[in-house]
Amino acid sequence: MKRTKSFLSSNIRLLFFINILITASLCSCDSYQKNREKNRPIPPIERMQEYTTSKQYPATFAAESIEEWRKQLPEVQNIAIKSTADGQLDSALYYVSESDRKKPLLVVLHSWSSEYLQEVSLPFALWAEKYDWAFIQPNYRGVFERPEAMASDVAIQDIVDAVHYAMEHDNIDSSRVYLVGSSGGAMAALVAASRHPELWAGVMAWVPVFDLVDWYQFNLYYPHRHYNDQICAALGGEPFPGTEIAEEAKKRSPSTQIHQAKNVPIFLAHGINDLLVPPSHSIRAFNILAAPADTISQEQMEYIVSEQVLPPELEGTDNDKYFSNADPPVMFERESNNVKLILYKGVHDMAYNPSLLWLNDQKR
Repeated sequence: MKRTKSFLSSNIRLLFFINILITASLCSCDSYQKNREKNRPIPPIERMQEYTTSKQYPATFAAESIEEWRKQLPEVQNIAIKSTADGQLDSALYYVSESDRKKPLLVVLHSWSSEYLQEVSLPFALWAEKYDWAFIQPNYRGVFERPEAMASDVAIQDIVDAVHYAMEHDNIDSSRVYLVGSSGGAMAALVAASRHPELWAGVMAWVPVFDLVDWYQFNLYYPHRHYNDQICAALGGEPFPGTEIAEEAKKRSPSTQIHQAKNVPIFLAHGINDLLVPPSHSIRAFNILAAPADTISQEQMEYIVSEQVLPPELEGTDNDKYFSNADPPVMFERESNNVKLILYKGVHDMAYNPSLLWLNDQKR
């Protein structure tokens, strides 16, 4: 009887230990599977076939919807970041995977008349999801029609705070922090690059406003446009040359500070047929950053703006490895020092693939 009890007790202990081993093995397999899914292999970099330019994107520049963002990217977070400049909360869209690897960070800036839910930025976020980048789109004080918006000190600090938020919360590769914007967003991107050149591995600026005073004067010929009203609302009056308001406008413009970004790789792209922001704005930025021998003359620049074609004597290539047949046709390309200029056949636009492919090649 005692032998039977001892035998049963031994078997029970054995079964108990076997059960522990099986449970541990299953847990280990489950953990391994979850870790494998979390750290899935990154596919080879390739062009997005479904997206070309912001003009071709199936939503207008004015379209803004958190529902659309969550429909296409369910893991996107709608967050608030406390400003280190004035303590205000700035909204932002943020996406990051759960992988353990270090990730590039893509900072995307909304355009002049939009805010952080701007849907034309979705292809950038979907790229981040596919290639395991982090993505953040700050509001940086919203539409450019309030004193705290339009590349003000606090707006630029909001962009910097967005970078720091990502770095504090996730495993960000500080050598691969990228910035992209178009129109007003490109203006803010160039100002952010000028004031914080240590942050950026690459800055992509499509059709940027280079000088607010000059652009205000240009828009006087188009009284039906609302941009001058917004400029006056943000600055507190008209930025006529020689006034304090003009000085404030210059302080918010790349024209007075872009020279501080000479060590930052910057890609400027502008439509030769752009009637909203003339291509001279990108050319002037290029001229400051380029070697003197590579600059474009005032006469050549005026010819491009007035005729919307290249002057015959202007030498440069008409192709670029980052542009394909699906992108706007390249009319002129020139690279000098750390700056690259593309003039393309087209209007006020932005192309996704050239932006992302070029940024992917940049590293600090």
